[in-house]
Amino acid sequence: MSGIWGLREKRLIIWGLVLAVVVLLNLPAPAAWRVSAECRDSIGPFQNVFSLLVVRTGQWVSRIGRTQRILEEKQQLEVRIATLEHRLRRLERFEIENETLRRQLGFSILSPHKLLLCEVISRGDLSGWWETVRLNKGLADGVASGMAVINDEGLVGRTIGVTARTCDVLLITDPNCKVACETANSGAFGIMRGMGARLIGRAAMELLSPANPVELNYISTTHAIQEGDVVLTSGLGSVFPAGLPVGRVGGVRMHSSGLYRQADVVPSASLVSFRYAFVVMEQKQ
Repeated sequence: MSGIWGLREKRLIIWGLVLAVVVLLNLPAPAAWRVSAECRDSIGPFQNVFSLLVVRTGQWVSRIGRTQRILEEKQQLEVRIATLEHRLRRLERFEIENETLRRQLGFSILSPHKLLLCEVISRGDLSGWWETVRLNKGLADGVASGMAVINDEGLVGRTIGVTARTCDVLLITDPNCKVACETANSGAFGIMRGMGARLIGRAAMELLSPANPVELNYISTTHAIQEGDVVLTSGLGSVFPAGLPVGRVGGVRMHSSGLYRQADVVPSASLVSFRYAFVVMEQKQ
């Protein structure tokens, strides 16, 4: 019975709707307008809410789009800034290198010796004060063992272990490097030798610099010598030409034997960080 009544109810509802539509379509114009107005007024609030939702949704989507574009533009700007900073650092390095090369070229032109410009390609150990360096010139460039090596600041060392394209340089701080020198002020002669490096601190990586890196020995007690005097190569021997700047006297003392004096010499050339050096080939004509 419930199934039959349910079917009848559905039919009654359908017929009622059809009847309502027929009635609405056949209403007089004023009555139809009033019904239409009531319907519009009834659904108006819902239309306002829907319209507001559409507008707010559009604004939200637009903001998301703008935010995404801003983020993309920010990333592009960051990439451009990083690229420009990299180029600026390269230009600064090139400028420093060009200035160094110009200084070396000027020194080479003014030097009374024929010089061969070389670049340091490796250093001898991990300490802070290198006692050997390797240059990028060798036998093919006319370099031989036992040639003096200088830079625009002063004496660096002498060549050893020469190959076709490279040569090693024994620095003046090495104990095996001995140089005949004289002081420019008093003409006092002596033999200079390197004193090597002294461990400062606990770790091997803390080898910072030699204590008294270079020492001048066998100075006559009759010659006046004092702190600050300029030290030059004397030209005695066959390796180092006369007149190459070596450094300045840092301190003077009498040897324990009392037969001669000794002096600490502060090298003119920075032996830790130089990048270019000259091999002294011969005297200019």
